[in-house]
Amino acid sequence: MTAPKRAALVTGGGRGLGRVMALALLRDGHDVIIAATDADALAATVAEAAGLAGRARAIVADLSLGGEAERLADAALAAFGRVDILINNAGLSLNAVSTDYLVDPYRFWRSDRTVIERFFAVNAVAPMLLANRLVPAMVERGWGRIVANTTSLDSMLRFPLYGGSKAALEAETAVMANQLAGTGVTANVLIPGGGTGSRMTDQVGIPRDQLFPDTIMAAPAVFLSSAASDGFSGRRLLASRWDAMLSPSEAAQRASDPIAWTGFGSPGVHPASARQASAESAR
Repeated sequence: MTAPKRAALVTGGGRGLGRVMALALLRDGHDVIIAATDADALAATVAEAAGLAGRARAIVADLSLGGEAERLADAALAAFGRVDILINNAGLSLNAVSTDYLVDPYRFWRSDRTVIERFFAVNAVAPMLLANRLVPAMVERGWGRIVANTTSLDSMLRFPLYGGSKAALEAETAVMANQLAGTGVTANVLIPGGGTGSRMTDQVGIPRDQLFPDTIMAAPAVFLSSAASDGFSGRRLLASRWDAMLSPSEAAQRASDPIAWTGFGSPGVHPASARQASAESAR
C-alpha cells in the first residue's frame, strides 16, 4: 500500500538543515512549501527538487516581522490546500550578533530590546504562531505533525539570546505534545545532537571535518513526517544517534529522550485545584 502524500511546511529551508529536511521529504513523495528569507537560496533549493517525487513551492518570509508568520501560514495553506506537517526549523543563531563568540564570549548584557525581541520573534514566537494557525485543521483531520529544531541543552545554558529563545520553543512544543495527546497530531523536537557543518559553523571558523554532516537530519525528519511515527510524541530526537541499521521506529526510540528535560529536577508542588486543572487539560 502506497503511503499517502502529505503537504509540509519547512521554515528556514533554503539552506543547511532545513534544505536537507525539505529535500528528504520531497524524495519521500511529500509536497513541500519551503520558506526562507533568501530568495536566491530558495530558488536553488526548488531547482534541486526538480524531478523528485513531491512538488516544491517557495515562499520568501522574514519571520522577525510582525504578521509575517500569519501570512506565511495562509500562503502555505493556499499552495497545496492543506498543511499536514510543520517543521519549525528557521532560527537566528548567535552569529547574527557575533562571529567570534567561541573565543570572546558574547555577554547577555550587550543585547538591547531590539536584538532580544528579534531572536525571540524568529526562534520562539513565529513557530508558535504557525502552529496556532495550522494545527486546528490537523486535529480536525485526525493526523498531523509538528517538528521543532531547538538545540542541545548545553547550548541553551551557554549562549544568550539563542539559548533562551530555543528553550522557549522546546517548552512550548512540550505543551503542544501534552495538549494534542490522542488527537493524531504529534509534536516532537529534532536536533542534530552536536555540532553540524553549515554556513553558520563556517562563519565561526570550525572545519567541517570536525562536525557532523547536515545530512544526518534527513532520515529522522522522514520518520517524524510519516505514519510510522503515529503515537511517537513528546520526544527530543538526536539525529547524531540515529542508527540506520535499525527499523525507523526502533532507531527513533533509541535516539530520543523525553522532551523539555522531563525527568530532570523535581516537579513543582501545587495545590489540589491546580493538579486537577492540569489533569483535565491533559485529557
